[in-house]
Amino acid sequence: MIDKKLFDSEYSTQWRDEVDFLKSKGINYTFAKRNNNISTYKYEKTSELFIQLAYFYAQKKK
Repeated sequence: MIDKKLFDSEYSTQWRDEVDFLKSKGINYTFAKRNNNISTYKYEKTSELFIQLAYFYAQKKK
């Protein structure tokens, strides 16, 4: 059996464009931390989060 502690139960990003996009879609981060002047934003993993991320990255390819 795999130890669940080895996996982050939240989605995280450091890209501000992604944070701003998710906020515009009503998805807010649940936790933010700053380490060495780099902000990391964490989100609860939900189907809506991944739907919006798929849309975000599909638009970035254009």
